[in-house]
Amino acid sequence: MALRKLAQGGRPSKGPRHTFNVKPDITRAEKLRDILDILDCNAVDYLTPLVAAHIDSIDLEKFRSEHTQETLPIAKAS
Repeated sequence: MALRKLAQGGRPSKGPRHTFNVKPDITRAEKLRDILDILDCNAVDYLTPLVAAHIDSIDLEKFRSEHTQETLPIAKAS
């Protein structure tokens, strides 16, 4: 028999998500902690929209072309 979630409380799901761990330097981490305390919110709720806006602002095709090295044929390399 498959396991089922018995409790139905809590907030509704935001759908599938992927977790990334980041490690800011201590100075930035302390500043972020202060910001979160002032706003009385958690890091996920504060950072997710900021990261999403940054990711959405990137033109992926342009980014890819700027960060992909041209492959040289063997004849050109020698």
